[in-house]
Amino acid sequence: MNIIFTRRYNSNKQSGFTLIEIILVVAIIGILAAIAIPRYQDNVTRAQVSEAFTLLGALKQPLSEYGVENNAWPIALVGPNAIQGVNEISVTLSGNYSTLSNTVVGTYPNGVTTATINTGKAAGTLLKMTTADGGSVWACGNTTVGTATGTGSTVNARYLPNACKP
Repeated sequence: MNIIFTRRYNSNKQSGFTLIEIILVVAIIGILAAIAIPRYQDNVTRAQVSEAFTLLGALKQPLSEYGVENNAWPIALVGPNAIQGVNEISVTLSGNYSTLSNTVVGTYPNGVTTATINTGKAAGTLLKMTTADGGSVWACGNTTVGTATGTGSTVNARYLPNACKP
């Protein structure tokens, strides 16, 4: 004797999501986006300012060596593709988000180098590195490191790398 089991399906039963469930999901996604987008933009700006910090950091050694050898700062900083003249040093002057000033302001052993941020929330602001001892110690932003006290940086403190925060 064979017994056949059959299952009845209710053809009136609906499947899927209700309108309230969809509205709740959309609301949750909206709240998460409202929090995440500004944080993401701040992180992008920090990365752009960090590029300026990296470009300035790459100047430390060449400027220090030039200063010790010549007891003066170079007349100009030139890009790597330019022909280097007398009293000039060849360095990378620009990145994707920032450019460096092509001079060192000050009289040796005091000097200040400047980077200008070109894009993003920090566009138009300045990041400066300062030395008071011929390049042995550099202060970034508005910090004090040893005898070097940085001033004149206009980048908002929340976008600065930790080494530059006052």
